[in-house]
Amino acid sequence: MCGEPAARSVATMLTRTPNHPIRTLAIAVAASLAIALLAWPAPSDAARKTETIRAFSKVVSFTYTSVDGTVTQGPPAGEPKPGDVFEIDSLDFVGNHERHAKRATMSDYLRCTFLADGTPDCFGYTAIGGSLLRFDGMEVIGGTGRYHGATGKVLKNKEVPGGSDFVVQIRRR
Repeated sequence: MCGEPAARSVATMLTRTPNHPIRTLAIAVAASLAIALLAWPAPSDAARKTETIRAFSKVVSFTYTSVDGTVTQGPPAGEPKPGDVFEIDSLDFVGNHERHAKRATMSDYLRCTFLADGTPDCFGYTAIGGSLLRFDGMEVIGGTGRYHGATGKVLKNKEVPGGSDFVVQIRRR
């Protein structure tokens, strides 16, 4: 890849018309379907008991409410105080921050309240298709639809440029 001589020049690739437009269209459609199938759970998944979701979560909105009632759209200037709350709405893309689907297939909401010791007490929801997952901290505590009665945990939640990468392992009934 990098450092290797190019097989064709960019100018040639831009000006040359494809020899087989139908084949190119078929490949594009097949690639789109493959990405959609990777993002959408297959019917055969219903029989599985464990599912792992890997996604890049891109923040759409951030709201911070201080204990005195002041609302801002960003983090506080200083240390959070007990009773301060932040809420985050995000769109989730299958993959990670470096390589992920072009379209979001999930969305999530996170709300954290800071406790007296300075730690946040968080709960959240992730919507996937017509189903919902509920979280308390790093634990899956239930859901609706295909995730009714689900349990599990967040295996990874790493802050990255533009959001976070996460991996969640879910056990379904």
